[in-house]
Amino acid sequence: MRREAGLRYAALTDTGKREQNEDAYFAGRMNGHYLFAVADGLGGHACGEVASRMAIEILAEAAGEGLPETGPATVLERAFERANAAVHAYNQENGLNAGTTLSAAIVGESGRCWIGTVGDSRTHIVTPASVWHTRDQTYVQGLVEAGTISPAEAILHPQKNVLTQALGLSARVRIGLDVAELTGGVLLISSDGLHDYVPEGVIREIVLAGDPDTACRRLIDAARDAASTDNTTVIVAKG
Repeated sequence: MRREAGLRYAALTDTGKREQNEDAYFAGRMNGHYLFAVADGLGGHACGEVASRMAIEILAEAAGEGLPETGPATVLERAFERANAAVHAYNQENGLNAGTTLSAAIVGESGRCWIGTVGDSRTHIVTPASVWHTRDQTYVQGLVEAGTISPAEAILHPQKNVLTQALGLSARVRIGLDVAELTGGVLLISSDGLHDYVPEGVIREIVLAGDPDTACRRLIDAARDAASTDNTTVIVAKG
């Protein structure tokens, strides 16, 4: 666990039942801000682990260049666009279809969080009263928003992993941008190996109960207990 300027954070990744881990992550300080991010290379696509690593490296590089002179929201938007262009160019050059999700949060000293998301990795803000999280860019999320199925039914839906957006698969990408307040809450970023299998109530109980290191270990254990078949990566940060 790391503690810097009052914010404690930890990260953990688990290969699970997959042959290799296609997740990548970043957790650390960046020019007066914190940067946390999880990328999940697309399973079944060639070189998913390359795409996720490229996305994280480009994000960290862009944040290092842009902060603090450029606003965090602009830094995120530019970083996502650069990562998408880089992975897409890699695909064009090598005749591949590598792709990745990416959810990233830049956290200021005040506790304000600027969040960017493509795909179905999630950033959550967890408090004793509620769990807020970013919108998944998936086919099933569209069904939930249309009222066709419930959030509980979405967890069991056979097409829950069908993405409507991912980095690298086309020349342009639609980025979800949000602003949230961390003060009084806990930040959790996860790949879908966690939230596609573990109920929200269990996630909330775990992240509120202990320090970030303990929470990360318990979240990975909960994914295993829920028979997650995917790689699982989690980042937990709290004041």
